[in-house]
Amino acid sequence: MKLIFVILTSLILTSCFDLPKLEEGDTIKKCVIDTMIITESPSTLEYGKVYHYITDCGYRISTRRNTIYNVGDTITYIYKKR
Repeated sequence: MKLIFVILTSLILTSCFDLPKLEEGDTIKKCVIDTMIITESPSTLEYGKVYHYITDCGYRISTRRNTIYNVGDTITYIYKKR
């Protein structure tokens, strides 16, 4: 019964929001990942490797999962107008 309640609640909450749409005036910037650096976690509580991806635009993405990006992948940034 609790599982059904959790599933219904999550469906209701996620269906209430519209996804952002591309509008006139939005800025689109495409960057290519050109470097990947693997480091060990500096924390003793969160052990494991940290993967740092650096784009040709100078952005840096850090994650603990290795399978998200590869060198040569394109990341698209969309800056919404205000």
